[in-house]
Amino acid sequence: MPVIKSNQSLKKINKLIKEGYGQGEGKDYKPFIDVIRVSTKGRASRIKGWKSQRVHHFLSDSETRFFYLLDFDDEVIDIREHYPLITDIDKITPQLDEQLFKRLINQKTGEPIILTTTFFVTKKEKDGEINYYARSIKDYRQLENDQVIQRFEIQRRYWEEKGIDYGIVTNKEIPKTLAKNIEYIHSSYFLDEYGITSSQRELYEDILFHLLVQAGEMRLNELLTNFDKEVNADKGTGLLLFKHLIAHKRLLVDMLKPLDLSISANQVLINEGGDYSGHILESIDSI
Repeated sequence: MPVIKSNQSLKKINKLIKEGYGQGEGKDYKPFIDVIRVSTKGRASRIKGWKSQRVHHFLSDSETRFFYLLDFDDEVIDIREHYPLITDIDKITPQLDEQLFKRLINQKTGEPIILTTTFFVTKKEKDGEINYYARSIKDYRQLENDQVIQRFEIQRRYWEEKGIDYGIVTNKEIPKTLAKNIEYIHSSYFLDEYGITSSQRELYEDILFHLLVQAGEMRLNELLTNFDKEVNADKGTGLLLFKHLIAHKRLLVDMLKPLDLSISANQVLINEGGDYSGHILESIDSI
């Protein structure tokens, strides 16, 4: 929940709004905060999303890891990071006591401060219903800070006024192994970025599936090496395809355990079209 006190002024806020920051959906959304304009004590990341096919901006490892969980969840259809609390903020300000209201004002300049919620998520449930969720990501140790808690309370009231489910997720609550596994495969989602055409991909998939069916107790890393030799491809092509197929849920592995290429290839399952993501990731409204 970054607060850009030193960089915010009413003039700059109006300029950002005019330029479309904090607005739009999908590939057209522009986060109100991005790693180019804002410094951070955490590790900043810029990652191309599977769903939006735009670059997402994150200011900490926890934000990045939670994003990986969202991007891997097939029910999540839009992820808007660093969403500003601007529209209808006036509906809750009369309810704020002096301490809470101070969190919306720069105490040095007297000008407004825009709070942002880390993630504003659109989700299409299994029954087809569209729901929205807002989640703030924070290091658990900072929850002892009164100012942080006060900002979260403002966000809770803001989203409650809008009828949207809001929650705080700490780094302790993010399944680290699952997030790291998704990080490992994430950049392999778009094979065209590696020069592999759609016709090549289809041929490669058929060959890899055939090798997996015939693999028996062969180790996975050995099978992927054999794949490279069989299709006369550059070293690592089989691994790239393997990660790509996991990202697209065509191959199934236990994502709750560290991915290990030394396992027997027969532990990798070919997905015949059933729902998969729901088995490895709790719905967002529970975290």
